[in-house]
Amino acid sequence: MSERARRQSRRQTRVELHRSLSGAGRAWVMEVWQAAQVRAANPLLLGPLTTAVGTNFVESHAAGQRLGGKEAKDALFTVIKTGYASRAVLVGPTIQPSLDASSFRIAAPFDGDQLANDSAAVGELREVVRSIASTGFDSVMTLPREVWTSYVAIATLRLQRQLASSTVTWRELHRETIEGLLRYGYVLRCLDEALDGSPKPRADAG
Repeated sequence: MSERARRQSRRQTRVELHRSLSGAGRAWVMEVWQAAQVRAANPLLLGPLTTAVGTNFVESHAAGQRLGGKEAKDALFTVIKTGYASRAVLVGPTIQPSLDASSFRIAAPFDGDQLANDSAAVGELREVVRSIASTGFDSVMTLPREVWTSYVAIATLRLQRQLASSTVTWRELHRETIEGLLRYGYVLRCLDEALDGSPKPRADAG
């Protein structure tokens, strides 16, 4: 993406952000973003199974987009972690719906650690989470559309600035890509909640 196109993209995102919500609404969304950033910095945020599924998704996405190198994959996983942390921040005060293990096609009894070491199970879960994130997202995220739109706008501006480098381009961190990864991470949090049997924040979530 050229420097001119990058500036235009950022300008359009800012305009969208200011059109979506009032000043008070944007301030609330920014508070959520800042809290999610703190949680996302915790290396123990995801559970063993969601770490495995998230990593598998990154590998699949990177291969499909012909992205190579550790830095690019780390950037993608950072966005996924941010989506996971966003759900962790939002689930309590906004009373977001939860899913149970059967929603992820996991039959009881189950062992999360054992599933994390089962490559076939991880691959199947990758696609279940992808499906919920893409076509069933409103089953777990019920904020008004304009609030989520504003949140994605803030995330796009901040994550592009944080993650873009000489090897990870703005094109690879396009708005649609970032929203898709945020949604994926958000649903991964729902998976950990289902495994824990509760939508409460994980004890190690920071």
